[in-house]
Amino acid sequence: MTRSFQSLLRAGRDQVLADLRADRYLRYLLVLTVALSAFWFWHRIPNFATRDEITRVLDGLVPYARVIEEPSLESIQSGFVWGRAPFGATGYLYALVFLPIVVAALVLGHGDAFSAIATPTWEFGHYATWAETPEWVWTWTIAAVRLTNVVFALGSVYLTYRLGVLLKNRQTGRLAGLLLTLSFGFLTIAHEGGEDMPALFFVLLALVLLVRYIRTGAPWSFLTASAAGGLAIGFKLTAVPIIGAIAVAWLLYSHRTSGPGYDRLRPRLVAVGAIIGLLVILFSFPTTLAGRFDLVVERIAGGSVSRATHPTGPDAPILWWFLRGYLSGLGLPLFIGSLAGVMASLWQIRNRPEGTRGVILVLSALIGYLLLFSTWHDFRVHHLLPTFPFFALLLAWSVSNYRARAPQVARGVIAVVILTSGIYAGIGVAGYADMPRDNAVDWLETNAADEDTVEVYRLHFQDTGVPHGMNVTHAFGAHGTDEQLDPCPEYIQLTYRDLLYRAEGTYLRNGPVRSSYLSKLLEGEYGYEIVAEFGPRPPNFVPERATPGNYTDLLRYGVVPQTDQYADEQELRPNQYTVILEQTGECDRSRYPPF
Repeated sequence: MTRSFQSLLRAGRDQVLADLRADRYLRYLLVLTVALSAFWFWHRIPNFATRDEITRVLDGLVPYARVIEEPSLESIQSGFVWGRAPFGATGYLYALVFLPIVVAALVLGHGDAFSAIATPTWEFGHYATWAETPEWVWTWTIAAVRLTNVVFALGSVYLTYRLGVLLKNRQTGRLAGLLLTLSFGFLTIAHEGGEDMPALFFVLLALVLLVRYIRTGAPWSFLTASAAGGLAIGFKLTAVPIIGAIAVAWLLYSHRTSGPGYDRLRPRLVAVGAIIGLLVILFSFPTTLAGRFDLVVERIAGGSVSRATHPTGPDAPILWWFLRGYLSGLGLPLFIGSLAGVMASLWQIRNRPEGTRGVILVLSALIGYLLLFSTWHDFRVHHLLPTFPFFALLLAWSVSNYRARAPQVARGVIAVVILTSGIYAGIGVAGYADMPRDNAVDWLETNAADEDTVEVYRLHFQDTGVPHGMNVTHAFGAHGTDEQLDPCPEYIQLTYRDLLYRAEGTYLRNGPVRSSYLSKLLEGEYGYEIVAEFGPRPPNFVPERATPGNYTDLLRYGVVPQTDQYADEQELRPNQYTVILEQTGECDRSRYPPF
């Protein structure tokens, strides 16, 4: 009936080893996954890839820093609740990942390196905390977080492979794992620290266990799946559709068994599974252990509702957001293939081929995610990430069923999808080796003197190419306050997002004042001239992005792997255009940035 945690780990290890021995192609698939997921993983270090990455790193470091500063239980508790919101299990995960780094620093007598992290500042995206902390702290911690996500990406590909094997055969598993590996959106999430990839791993683990439960009825499979699903939700609340998948698995097993209704429905097993899942969710939040259960309730109840009602991007039909995310994350050929795979799966399950129940389970999880996001105002590629392996599995299963009737057609279609997706993903991943913001940092480190200052206009320093340790004037939010800005900094840095103030019809608060200021600055009216540019310059310094609601504009997203994003997504090469201006004329002290 039950199995110990150690026995489950041993069973998982034995399964992996057995698959590697039985399928010689699996190791090549996993090597390819590591190569693509880890390529240039150090981009932006010691800066961050996304704002979420900063929060996750600090979630794991602040408790350590406070305990180092004042060893006490209160320090641990306050370290758990410092952030803008309790973001769940990543706090535990990254605290564990950082443990060797912190211990090594203490042993070598560098415990004071974490002092600024004990009380993070909020201005300019925690810039003061970042600048006052030694660069090596960020280099090692961010690298550790990124590599941790590569491990979870590797695990997710393997679990997708295992699901494919359970649905039909090893050929189906290999194809599904390969399609996921060649999904560019999957690879971009592997290049940042966050909760998305760990959440995906546990969603897939829950599905593997649920397929086993449907086949065998083993209670341990259902209970372990409930725990894995709860942990997935603990990492990221948007993993909640896994609850629906658990319910579908329960119904599928009940339908295929005979006997009295009470025995078939197993209400006691369902109740125990629900309790286990709920407890795992609650204790996935470190704030539960800190005694701040109110923050957990607020996060689960209030945060979930506000995300569906609070717009963070431009107004557009929800279909436009789905297309934008999937075209960008999959590429046009794989997106078309994914749609075809879903439709073919729905058609084929009528005849109940091998793996039908598992396919119904995968379809239920996919539909759950699509229904969830259809209630939102907007979403990003990382929100859609869990659906990528579902599409891969459905396409692989459909092709495997069709191969027996028309093998040459099936092989030809899948060869085109793999080739085009490989090119799309390969070009996209290769772009990490030539990031404009990283190049801007290198240029400033080489050309700027130690005492020079660079002025920036972003809300968050993650959106800039600023060397660690350089003097920075952060002008955003200074207008109308008592803050004194350096009237004549040696350098001014403008980014793609700054130039959006010059674009008409954006959802940003562009306005004529900011647009006029940027135009004059670029034309040299304030005594500054362009000395360096990094990345493709927008035509006339005006970014060209897809018009919200215009479906034709979205075609570019499925053809060019690095396109502009909205809000908290990783900004890739076109989005990272950076121009540096240097003071070359007489200082214009009347210049005042209207930000």
